[in-house]
Amino acid sequence: MTKVFAVAVSILTTSLGAVALSFTTIDVDASPLTVNGTAAQGINDRGDVVGFLTVDEDTDSHAYLVRKGVVTFLKAPVSWDVGDSVAPRSINASGDIAGSYSSPDGGHGFLRDHHDKWTSLDFPGAEGNTGAFGINGHGEIVGVYSTDDWNSDRSFLYRGGHDGAPGHYLPIDYPGAILTEAYGINDDGDVVGLYAFESDWIAHGFLLHEGDFTTVDVPGADGSYARSINSRGEIVGEFWHADDWASHGFLLSKGTYTTFDPPGAVATRPRSINDHGEIVGNHNDEGPVTHSFKAVRAHH
Repeated sequence: MTKVFAVAVSILTTSLGAVALSFTTIDVDASPLTVNGTAAQGINDRGDVVGFLTVDEDTDSHAYLVRKGVVTFLKAPVSWDVGDSVAPRSINASGDIAGSYSSPDGGHGFLRDHHDKWTSLDFPGAEGNTGAFGINGHGEIVGVYSTDDWNSDRSFLYRGGHDGAPGHYLPIDYPGAILTEAYGINDDGDVVGLYAFESDWIAHGFLLHEGDFTTVDVPGADGSYARSINSRGEIVGEFWHADDWASHGFLLSKGTYTTFDPPGAVATRPRSINDHGEIVGNHNDEGPVTHSFKAVRAHH
């Protein structure tokens, strides 16, 4: 099933940091159904975008892929018994997609390769849900799984097997943290996400590079986390302040933070940055309706 990709242009240039950005609203047209919200999640170097939307009073997430202006709605295998509860989170240059889905027995991660082959992902021994979030050009996937303790999420790196061999999972844990959530991975194997200590439960972003963790926090924020990293080492994510707890976006490039919100946004959620520096994500207006955006560097 395909639909034309509807683009509602709404451009704002901001230069709160070292980088000036221009925004375009990118919402999916699912006519004649009424779309409640469009949530872009990932963009690859070809400009393909994945995400999900909700229609009418439906609370399920309808997965979509946008390629060259055409929307394809993605359906998981019927044997998975998931209906429309599928949420793509990222897409690599080959068109492989990682994400999550819900079924009667809980939440699971998935890999949907560019041949439309679907693989379910579950961290071995996890006593709760598994979710896949980031995929790089080598097919490596990072994600989150929960233990029997609801507030103790842990993270993993998944590498698929070759010639029919099963894939394997490697744990990712920030030292001493009660919670570690990995969201993005680039082609160099750098991983970004968030961690928190039990002593204060403040969210901090992290970068994991060659086995070493570095904290990624927006200066002056009361909480931050990193969501995506490209091969140039640029990171996008969210931050917030305790006065209203509304989320805002940030870009970390060459050691400098640029903070941003699309026009009309009351909550901003950047989700992905590709190697061209193009950013996609979603935000809420005062409705509140969820809209998707694409941000690029402004040219002066």
